[in-house]
Formats: sequence, C-alpha cells, structure tokens
Amino acid sequence: MSASRTGNPSRTGIFHNRGTVLLVAAIAVAFGIEITTNSVGNDSALLKLGALPDDGQLHGQFWRIGTYSFLHFNWLHLLANALLLLWVGRIVEQQVGTGRGAAIYFVSVLCSAAVILFVHNWHPKPGATVGASGGIFGLLGAALIISYRQNAERRLRLWLWSALLAGFAVSLLPDISMAGHIGGIIGGAPTAFLITLRRNEN
Repeated sequence: MSASRTGNPSRTGIFHNRGTVLLVAAIAVAFGIEITTNSVGNDSALLKLGALPDDGQLHGQFWRIGTYSFLHFNWLHLLANALLLLWVGRIVEQQVGTGRGAAIYFVSVLCSAAVILFVHNWHPKPGATVGASGGIFGLLGAALIISYRQNAERRLRLWLWSALLAGFAVSLLPDISMAGHIGGIIGGAPTAFLITLRRNEN
C-alpha cells in the first residue's frame, strides 16, 4: 500500500510478495508429485511422501513435521489453502518482509505439527494429516496481531477476524484437523509479538 504510492517497481506486485508466491508454487509442485505418483486422496501413499501419521508415531522421521504442510488431499483442499495463503501471506509479508514472514509461517507449521502429534498420541487412529492450513492459521493470527500493533484499518481487521472465525467453524467438520489449526495460532500469534515490523517507507 505505502509501496504502491512510491511507484518503486522493486517494491510492488509480485516482487513485493515473492516469498508468498514461491511458497504457493512449492505447494503446487508437491501436488503435481502427488498426481504423478497417484497419491491424491490416498493416505498410505501420502504417508510415503511425508504426511503426518495419525497414530502420532514419527519413528525418527522428523522431516515429516515440515513436509506434511506441502501435501494436500485433493484439488479442493489445495485450492482453498492456496487462495488463503496468497491473501494472508501477502498481508503479512508486506508488513514484516519476506524473511520474517517466512519465519512466522514455518514456526506456525512446526507448532501445528506438534499439537497434531500430541493429540494423535493421545487418540491414535489410522490415516494421515496433510495441508498448509496450520501455517495459514498462524499467519492469520500474526496478521491480526500486526494489524493492532500498527493500528491498521478497521476493515482489514474485520476481514481477518471473519476469516479466522470461518476457519474455526470449518474446523468442526469431520476429517478437519482442529488440533492443527489451534497449533498454528499458537505458533503464529506469539511470533508476531516478537518480530520487528517494517517501517513505513513513504
């Protein structure tokens, strides 16, 4: 917003949000791998690609706490998360920069995985958990914290609250990981208190 008034092309458009765009591209590539390996919607195949096991047992495969966030169950799951990530990811990246925005996202992903594994250790079941929504919930929580820290427009805060509440409503549906969404918030919101915000560059 402030960058668009400066007219500096290096601070606008896709260049201003390159981190978010690259992340969505990586998720799209991962879904392409799912398609080529016939893994879409297949728990067993997704576990081979890096999903979190719903029995809560990693068996030393700690890389799963990151890889699960790049995988998705189907096209609808992918599209919903990609659109949300493009929206809220750009908001956060514009306010804190690419590096700190990435830190918020991946802290949220890790906290989401931790809560998922905790719950599934408590209540193990067959299956797999995948998706970027833990990171997205973390970004939503962070965007809200940042918006209050910067005294942002009331309309933006209203949109963010609406998206967050709608997300928690969706979390009540079967086969949706409420634990993962709560874990994302636990990671993203506190991180937003700790980071340094980007100065207004008008």
